[in-house]
Amino acid sequence: MSEIYLIRHGQASFGQENYDRLSVLGMRQAKWVGRHLAELGRSFDAIYCGRLARQKKTAEALVAEYARAGLKTPTLTISKAFDEYDSTAVWESQIQQMAAEDPAVAETLNDIYSDPKTFQRLFAKVMVRWVSGEFDRPGVQRWRDYRRQVQEGFQELMRRHGSKKRLAVFTSGGPICIAVQTALDLSDRMAIELNWQIMNASVTRLLYNAGGMALSVFNDVTHLETAGDTGLISYR
Repeated sequence: MSEIYLIRHGQASFGQENYDRLSVLGMRQAKWVGRHLAELGRSFDAIYCGRLARQKKTAEALVAEYARAGLKTPTLTISKAFDEYDSTAVWESQIQQMAAEDPAVAETLNDIYSDPKTFQRLFAKVMVRWVSGEFDRPGVQRWRDYRRQVQEGFQELMRRHGSKKRLAVFTSGGPICIAVQTALDLSDRMAIELNWQIMNASVTRLLYNAGGMALSVFNDVTHLETAGDTGLISYR
């Protein structure tokens, strides 16, 4: 069988004007995952990432760590199939109606940028509405279309590289949860709720052959835990 390493990007810059860049912590996380895989001597037949800066920079950190260890890596291939969903567009398409329906939501909006936990609770509700397909808005990508885009990306990956290959995909929580959803035949709601458990710079591993995909390892951060710094663990 072949194997896909799904590596979530390091921590992005939440609350900053440009979210799509690694924070200082995110850069450290990216370096550690690259160093860990280099020390294990994991070779890859292909390396992919989405188009987002935080995904590319995490992939580039692995390439740099491999080079430092004297190991070669294939050329990084960029594919929109592994982009994250547009969370800003999804949020804006749902939050106004949610606030109109529930005064408690409107009151919560005042606290979302000062309290990450409050933001996460509200954002989770926004995402559940989006994946339900009952509140689709013109001009905003539908969940089912996004899911199909990601699934087709993985199918193309498997067709292109075939058997007995090891691939790395640097991506975000959305594509990872859809890959796991596909492997385990989960519902859309279960998939999006699984997303909240995916840690920065974590490694999820899938096996695949002509029959489909199977989950081997989910959300592994051993490389961060053994670094001796609990501050390396983050979800957002």
